[in-house]
Amino acid sequence: MTARLHALLLAGALACAPSASAQTPPADGITALLDRLQTLLQDGNAGDLGSLLSPAFPADDLAPFSEYLFQPDTRRAIVAERDRAPLAGALPGDGYRLVTELYTETPLRARIVTALVDVRRPAGDAADSWRIVGAQAVTSIDGLFRLRVNASTQFTARNLTVTAEDLRVTLSDGSVFLIESEAGVTGLVLLGRGVMHFAPGPETERGQLRIFSGSDTLDTPFESAFVRLNPFEYEARVTTASLTPAAVNPRDLRRAQDVLARDGPKSFSLDLRDLSSDVWYLLPPSGDFLAEVRTRRYGTLTYLRSATQAEDITVFDRDDRHTIALYPSAQRRVGHGLSFNEDDRRDYDVLDYDIEANVSPDTAFIDGRVRMRIRMQSADVSSLTLRLADELAVRSIGSVEYGRLLYLRVRDQNNVIVNFPVALRRGAELTLLVTYAGRVTPQDISDEGVQEGESRPNEPLLTIPPEPNLLLSSRTFWYPQNPVTDYATGTLRIILPEGYGCAASGQLRADDDVTLRDLLTLTEGRSFVFSARDPVRYFAVVVSKFARVADRTIEVAPDRNNPTASRTLRIAVEANPRQQRLGRGLVDTLDAMMRFYADLAGDVPYGSMTMALVEDELPGGHSPAYMAVLNNQMPTSRLTWRGDPAAFSGFPEFFAAHELAHQWWGQAVGWRNYHEQWLSEGFAQYFAALYAQHARGERTFVDMLRQFRRWAIAESDQGPIALGSRLGHIRDERRVFRALVYNKGAAVLHMLRRLVGDEHFFNGMRRFYREQKFRKAGTDDLRAVFEAESGRPLDRFFDRWIYGVDIPRLRYTATVAPGRVGVRFTQIGDQLFDVPVTVTVVYADGRAEDSVVSVTEQRVDWTLPTRAPVRRVLVNRDFAAVAVFERY
Repeated sequence: MTARLHALLLAGALACAPSASAQTPPADGITALLDRLQTLLQDGNAGDLGSLLSPAFPADDLAPFSEYLFQPDTRRAIVAERDRAPLAGALPGDGYRLVTELYTETPLRARIVTALVDVRRPAGDAADSWRIVGAQAVTSIDGLFRLRVNASTQFTARNLTVTAEDLRVTLSDGSVFLIESEAGVTGLVLLGRGVMHFAPGPETERGQLRIFSGSDTLDTPFESAFVRLNPFEYEARVTTASLTPAAVNPRDLRRAQDVLARDGPKSFSLDLRDLSSDVWYLLPPSGDFLAEVRTRRYGTLTYLRSATQAEDITVFDRDDRHTIALYPSAQRRVGHGLSFNEDDRRDYDVLDYDIEANVSPDTAFIDGRVRMRIRMQSADVSSLTLRLADELAVRSIGSVEYGRLLYLRVRDQNNVIVNFPVALRRGAELTLLVTYAGRVTPQDISDEGVQEGESRPNEPLLTIPPEPNLLLSSRTFWYPQNPVTDYATGTLRIILPEGYGCAASGQLRADDDVTLRDLLTLTEGRSFVFSARDPVRYFAVVVSKFARVADRTIEVAPDRNNPTASRTLRIAVEANPRQQRLGRGLVDTLDAMMRFYADLAGDVPYGSMTMALVEDELPGGHSPAYMAVLNNQMPTSRLTWRGDPAAFSGFPEFFAAHELAHQWWGQAVGWRNYHEQWLSEGFAQYFAALYAQHARGERTFVDMLRQFRRWAIAESDQGPIALGSRLGHIRDERRVFRALVYNKGAAVLHMLRRLVGDEHFFNGMRRFYREQKFRKAGTDDLRAVFEAESGRPLDRFFDRWIYGVDIPRLRYTATVAPGRVGVRFTQIGDQLFDVPVTVTVVYADGRAEDSVVSVTEQRVDWTLPTRAPVRRVLVNRDFAAVAVFERY
């Protein structure tokens, strides 16, 4: 059993799904041969195995093959044929290569062997005289254990403790039952009065715990707990001296068995479906630990330690799907801090996709076929994991190099494990072919828009429903993909019923650009083909009753140093029927935005951009590569959203501006992990603000800065920007995420610009974009670029603003004297911040002069010579500094 499979089993069960061909193999002589093999395995009759073998079976392979298959004390066996294909060298119908799964179980253990079995029918023999001419074990899942509560021994516990890093589970008074396997004690059930104590090490996680429980440590009573651990760590983690044997109480025993039945299958377990109706378990690897604690106040809380994860300590509410804490253990923090790159744990890289999906919008049904060209990143890998939505049933998985492949379906984790007949070397390239079908839950982008507000008083309910649309994107897992997002090129072929249209990741192929494949695979409906020649992080498609209302090709010259080096950019608008008039008027705005952003970044990442206008009760947006989806609020909607961080009344083009900016930030430049998501959202928000300044003037820009500052100050105690998508997660408050990752992130970039100066900032921003294009970036990459451009250290700036939660407090006093103005700033508190502050000197004649003062020390004195009478001195009138100011 690989560490990869253990990792998948930590928080969910595995389901063995047969990778059968489209039709079940017929009941024939081959079936009878396999039935006889199954009987021999179940009876432990290795001596008669030879009766199933052909004389051509290699004699040297017989003993190893027999020893591998037959296990002592086997009480049940299943031989399941999963696929058959003609055997090379055999006459048609006289030889096959079978893909089989051989399952054997003893009273305490089980094993699954995937084997290739070659069978032939000798010429002239009866139809049922098939014999095995060769066999090869491909993969196996060993170490499957049957867990049981020890019903013969019950322990009385007094102050029993079970420990893991930052966790202590104490049973003050109660009973304990041991959960045993053939390898030893691998778990406990605790019943009685106890306390769960959790004290995370990192300050950020203590802050999240305060949001959850009101304290930076959690001490909560519990009535029962279920624990899984490695048998060799039982003595180290459990104070066994606190256990006293006692007579078994039948009622307590039933409770313990119920706990195992309820909580056991959730982790380290397999559901073997057609092979066994029992639940089989794996042993936690050394260092791994699980505790399911049923508390009185918070329901069931789960603590998980998993060595295979970069952030290897997790505490979560499994029922509500809320992550309370997630961080690397102390040992990992010593070596790597809180930073990690999710690509370091990637087994393979997807180079190119060919996705064909027949989509039924009314039922959200997909019939898909995908070709994936991949390159292995890890060495000696005999299985790999695909991400695919649980609702989608896999019909077959194969590869050009190895033919049909077996796979296991990971339940409730949207994962499929694909097994290979050989270990794949690092750098090897292969092509996977996957067919699948099913109804999928479409992606809802409402949580990417504004916070749902309250209904407006005295207004009717929504009387005209929005035009339906089906969005398949990054969170629907609608096609098989790498569990770790990576950049790939690809082609999408979307087949829809008449009357529907779509926008997707890629440039739409012209109607007259028909290939031979199109002619050979014509189906009913309309076919849309999109080509993504530039790499994308993920593929997406939105389907609705669209009409293309605008289509324009423009030339952009993003390189200021070489204005003749232009790039062709195609922009288009797809719109629902009621949005078509708006769409026709929007194309000029899209044109202006794309030109403006190309000039800012010095590049256009993709050769086309399609805006899809759809309807909803609330505004919002979503921006995969090559496209953006824009929710337009229905005029009859009763919901108001004015109190949201993303509601800018003076900038109605905000959502379009923000989503288009994601083509550069979030798509062309990705992020290493969720902690770095601010690089996407913060830059997109700041680009939108710069466009507002360009298109609508300084007042609109200052209004946005005011809103950035207000929300940043109001919500900063909810966590640092670097907490990313977890911000607001515990209380389901998505506005916290937008307040900090969007607004505070943009405000931090503006402060960085004012700290290093415009020239260094925009040169650094373009350099960062060039270096990280079609890659995943981190905050340290951004810092390194700006340090190189500006020649000044910026570690404190990023530590305070990205990884901290505090807001600086600045006390200031202004003095006006003949010929000069002076301002003294004093930072209050133990931490020093780098805060660029605008000081405005207003003269008696009404003129105003702005200066930026970099407050980087405990006390900063600033003086400005004046040539006219001064009326007053203002501080931070442009709201550019995220700080609290006090005048004294």
